[in-house]
Amino acid sequence: VFFVIPSQFVRSFVVEHRAVWPLVPLVVCAKGIENGSLQNPYEILRDELPGKYNDLLAVLSGPSFAGEMAHGQVTNVAVASFNKQVATTVQEILTDKTFRVYTSSDVLGCEVAGATKNVLAIAAGAVDGMGLGQNTKAAMVCRGLAEMSRLAKKLGSSGEVMAGLAGIGDLMLTCNSTLSRKRR
Repeated sequence: VFFVIPSQFVRSFVVEHRAVWPLVPLVVCAKGIENGSLQNPYEILRDELPGKYNDLLAVLSGPSFAGEMAHGQVTNVAVASFNKQVATTVQEILTDKTFRVYTSSDVLGCEVAGATKNVLAIAAGAVDGMGLGQNTKAAMVCRGLAEMSRLAKKLGSSGEVMAGLAGIGDLMLTCNSTLSRKRR
């Protein structure tokens, strides 16, 4: 089951439907931090679903525009779960000739990367809009990545995911592409 809904609606959706989830991997695709609770979507699912689902939770993250995926363009992402078997199962289900999934155990790092890269993408759009140049944007993104890594580590992540698809991969795509809504 893939949760592809805005992070501000994850809690109400899960609470309303908590009795219907099958015992299969539950994959969070939403990115962000809930207003009020300051929880990421993974934490919301963990708190709102019965404990029997905890070992089935995973997060999918990485540089991926839906339009490019729909056109069969090569895409690589990461799936993170505290349960290695769940990550491997999601990887096996999703991987094909144009969509490759790598596994990770750094759920928190993926969640932090997914939420904070959007802030940097908005800043990248502002840098572009003000005509401050590519040097400025590169410096801002680089320093932003350092801040993302520090935040992730402070919250309990190993920080390694920041050097991979969910971190710098998604950050590069979101901050530099004309397809990025946040950058625009």
